[in-house]
Amino acid sequence: MKLLKLHINSDYGSIKKGFKLQFRAPYENQIPEQIDWSDFHPFCFAGLNGSGKSNVLEALANIFFHIESCANVNQPNNFQDNFKPELCKPNAFELEYYICQDKEYTVEKSIKICISKKEKNRKEDGLPEMTYQSFPFDKEPIPVSVVAEKFATKPAPAKRYLPDLVIGYSSGENEILSIPFLKTRLLHFDEYKVALEKEAKYEEPESSLLYVDYEMSQAVLLANLIFQKKEVLEPLHKELGIADIIRFRMNLNLHTHENKKILEQYKEVIGAFKQCATTCYEEKDKLTLDFWINSASKEAFKANFSNNPFKLFQAFQILYTLNYRTVDDSIKTKIYEYDGYFTDGKIPVPEPEKKVFYFLDFFIKKSYPDSKEVVPLLMKNLSDGEQQFLHTMGICLMLKDKSALLLLDEPETHFNPDWRSKFIRTLKNSLEHSQSNNLMTDILITSHSPFIISDCYPDKVIAFEKGKQPINARDMNFRTYGTSVDIIMENIFKKRNTIGDLSRKEIEDIQKDISKRKKLSSKEVQEYKLRTNHLGDSMEKILLFARLNELENTDA
Repeated sequence: MKLLKLHINSDYGSIKKGFKLQFRAPYENQIPEQIDWSDFHPFCFAGLNGSGKSNVLEALANIFFHIESCANVNQPNNFQDNFKPELCKPNAFELEYYICQDKEYTVEKSIKICISKKEKNRKEDGLPEMTYQSFPFDKEPIPVSVVAEKFATKPAPAKRYLPDLVIGYSSGENEILSIPFLKTRLLHFDEYKVALEKEAKYEEPESSLLYVDYEMSQAVLLANLIFQKKEVLEPLHKELGIADIIRFRMNLNLHTHENKKILEQYKEVIGAFKQCATTCYEEKDKLTLDFWINSASKEAFKANFSNNPFKLFQAFQILYTLNYRTVDDSIKTKIYEYDGYFTDGKIPVPEPEKKVFYFLDFFIKKSYPDSKEVVPLLMKNLSDGEQQFLHTMGICLMLKDKSALLLLDEPETHFNPDWRSKFIRTLKNSLEHSQSNNLMTDILITSHSPFIISDCYPDKVIAFEKGKQPINARDMNFRTYGTSVDIIMENIFKKRNTIGDLSRKEIEDIQKDISKRKKLSSKEVQEYKLRTNHLGDSMEKILLFARLNELENTDA
């Protein structure tokens, strides 16, 4: 998919009514020969804290969650009782994007989608509306029903015009972004529970929202290391030193739900895992599967999971979802009806024996740059930066043939400077190696890193300033791509200093001393310079020395 525009017509977080963001010019307003959306060019939202850049990601996640909730049909009663199609956060908006259901995605096969919702008055709010236009988008838009009919067994028609995946990730500081994804996970469990109660086959979650956290990153890494070719895994080898997976254990607690084995509706997939396992040990209430990974076991996984890494990942995703069995319906109801900003701590974390599924002995092969030695390492022993790298890169390796929107909120927080400078290039390489079609994916990144901004084209860098409409760097006549980080700091973050405030104050104190002086003796100049001996080299120090030299009276 490719985003076109987002207008928010009601207050939302730091975003005020009347917010407008144009992602790209409409196809019909461009010269066809000049359009090339197949290149990798992510959007980067840059600005100071509180400027609204993360609110855009949150708004998009909430909008797609709301439309999914309107269109989907496999929803529990306690959700339906609290969900109101006419109320959303943000409550009034217009969103336009291009999407295509054809795997051979080209601009000529795309469809233009417009989703809108109006805020009428305090007593009455409008339902979301959707229209579509087929290429070349020169005919009247055709309306599409968004809200599923009562007691319907199939989703509303709007469902087919939504992306396959809406993926969220935050470095940990933005819990708000995770809320619609958390609600989705609870809905996924209740979908499964209904299938169990009705003894109906359960294959995949109905909703497209997917949040990548530590548990999901384990599943992402496994699916990639087992399925992907060596060249596809090159970013993980090169940047993290991860050579391969050695072994892992799946622990499955055979809990019951209303006297039914909770894994009963998933026994075909469990059987597939057994076919791939090195050893299998089953007790009355527990199933333990051990996997020692070699070429034969990888072939077994490919045979049992349709040679599709995403299918294996989704199997793990569903098993993780079953861990929400410990969440009471009363707690779910509070989460579903919750219209505040924080849910942290509202869902209890179950003890291992109360979970349905978790990994143990997850060992990988890792090499270190200062030696050729390859050592076994537990997945949980990777650093925060390495975990973040896996979160973002790993999911990109599985996006082949998927229309997806990636919402990455400050993914580089724990990266070292080297990784920050390589992030965009590595992201690009990951998508290229997995043969993803860039026309099917849009990536939005919020960042404070000038290194990331320096690798993004000016029409894709959106500068945010609190209380103002966002503006892309192109319209600022600011060529971000390949620009020095110092210049980016000045233009985007209004930071003209190249050193920290504590050390800068020492230089400013000297500048204040000499500000009204017309001349200085050589001795005075030398004394001022000696006061800076403990300071390293910087532009501020160079400018101070230049001023001291100008004032020096060599005749004194």
